[in-house]
Formats: sequence, C-alpha cells, structure tokens
Amino acid sequence: MAWSAGRAHGVRGVRGVRGVLAVVVSCALAWGAAGCAGASASGGGSVSPPATAAAPPSPRPPPAPSPTPTAREQRDITGLVDVGGGRKIYTECRGKGSPTVILIAGKGNGVEDWRSVLDPADPIHQAPGDDLPWRTTGLHLSDDSVFTRVSRFTRVCAYDRPGIRVGPGTTTPRPQPHTLDLAADDLNALLTALGEPGPYVLVAHSYGGLIATLYARTHPRNVAGLVMVDTVTELMADVISPGALRNWDATNARTSPQVREGVHIIDAFRRINAAPPMPRVPAVVLSADKPWRLDLLPPEERKGERVAFKDSLTALDRLSKALHAEKHITRTNSGHDIYLYSPQLVTDAIRTVVDDVR
Repeated sequence: MAWSAGRAHGVRGVRGVRGVLAVVVSCALAWGAAGCAGASASGGGSVSPPATAAAPPSPRPPPAPSPTPTAREQRDITGLVDVGGGRKIYTECRGKGSPTVILIAGKGNGVEDWRSVLDPADPIHQAPGDDLPWRTTGLHLSDDSVFTRVSRFTRVCAYDRPGIRVGPGTTTPRPQPHTLDLAADDLNALLTALGEPGPYVLVAHSYGGLIATLYARTHPRNVAGLVMVDTVTELMADVISPGALRNWDATNARTSPQVREGVHIIDAFRRINAAPPMPRVPAVVLSADKPWRLDLLPPEERKGERVAFKDSLTALDRLSKALHAEKHITRTNSGHDIYLYSPQLVTDAIRTVVDDVR
C-alpha cells in the first residue's frame, strides 16, 4: 500500500490506544498504520491448530518440521517447514484442488491475518474512514475468513515471514529491515520445500504485492494468476514526489518491539524495475475506499511530504491497467485491510482468478 502498514500480533484487546499508536507509527503503506491485522495472541507455530484470538500465549517446545507432502496427498499442514540453509518457515495449508492459492500478507502480518475477520456487526464498518488501525478490539479468528473460505474450493497456503512472531515454533528470524529479494527467495524456497504443484495463484496484500511482483517477474512459469489486495506497487514512484518517497522509505524501514519487520521500499522498486517483465496472467485488483486517518497520527509523524490516500488510488489504477486486470474493484466498503472488512469480496476475487486458470 502507499503507507507503512503493520498491525502487531497480540496487540488487540491487550493494549490501549497509546500502545496501538506506537505500532502505527512504526509500521508498508504511506503513513504507518493498518496492515498488521492478525492480532490474535495465539503464539502459533505448533503442529496443533492455533489457539483462538483471545487465548494468551503459552510456552511450547519447538515443533518438528512438517514433512514435505506429495502433490497427491494435499494434507493439512500447520507448523514449520524446513526450507534449507538452516531456516524454517511457519506455514499453514488447507483444502484440495488446483491451482494452489498462496496468500502473501502485508508488512508485519502473517497467517493469522488471513484467518481472521472484523466482526460484521462492528460499527467500524459504518465509519467513513479507515479506523481499524486504531482499534484494540473487533478482530477474531473465523471460519468466514479468506483462508477458510478459499480452502473450500481449492488448495490454499499462508505463511509467516521472519519477524512476524517470535518464540518457539516461529519462522527463523533474520536481520531487519530486509531487502525484497530475500522475501521473494523465501517464498520460492518455501514453495519448493512444500512440493505444492504449480503454477500458483498469488494473493497479495499491501507490502506482499511487491513480493508477488518480484516473484512473478523472476519465476513467471510458476505464476498462473494474481489477486492484488490494496497492494503497494512500484508504480507509486511515478505518482508521488521524491521527498514523499524518501519519507515513506524511512518509515517502512523502521521497526519496533511490536512490529519487527522492516522493509526497504526504494530498493524494492529498483529490484522490480531491473527484473524481467511481468507475465500476462489473469488478475484482479482491489483497492480500499475508506481513506486513511492521518489526522490520528502524532504531530511528529505528520511532518514533511507524505504519501496520500489519493496517491494510492492512482497507483492501484495504474497497476490494474499494467496487469490488464479483468477487474479493478474499487467499491469495497473497506479500509486498507479489505480481507478483514470484506472477506467474501476478496474470496470472490480469488475464485474469479482460480476459475479463469482452470
């Protein structure tokens, strides 16, 4: 996205607005708020199902790496997958069928974000702006989530990048901030280790859009389709001023105890632009229609040139045209985390691309 997303895991319901502000100003859209959606406190990483969002984390021994499945098995996976080089990536896969859908979360986000929803009855749905980043309640794990809905009609996998969660059973960490090529290489290593047959439909949110783009450009035969959910795009550099881009880059590189993942945005754009062209595949783009609440940022975070909500909309419109997208869905009644506000809408977009691929 245009801002610096990242909603810290474990924050909702256990910290006040002041704590959320600390996350917001450190988190990959233009201003530093939303995106760190899966704020459950489950601790994850074990080979048993994750706890509910309300359950406190409990100490557990590290689980054994998940054995690599054969393409015919398509069994459920919950736990660490050995990707080689002494590294393991926390992954969950469900469902059967082809193509396999790969969910790529935004900055600071992971598996639990795709398994969560914003309560349909929550009044935040009626708010004119995107108030979700400033809330400490309202999210919960749900069978109505994008992850679960997609698993009912095809195979789906989601994973945690380094720094999303810490402790036993979590993805092997790496120094932060990181460069985009490392994230794309991790995705490639994970898909290889999983043995899931390609090509894949990549579904990306926020910063995940840059990962999907670089992966698709460098491994075009592995990508059958794209769903870009209010993503960051390298085309933003053609929309905003150099000063706003520099500030955005600095914001996204910043980390905190709540949001440990940092990314280099300008370097990511350079790597994408130096890569081979994007493959022509079925694609759908979704963009938020609830504007960012920049007015809620601390005064020091509002200084200097900043990426604006309208800049994101312009960049996503250009992305839709560049991808020759079948649809650019702009009426989403959602803030940046569309998959939380409107999980059925995102699921329908994924089904459209999956059906096209089939």
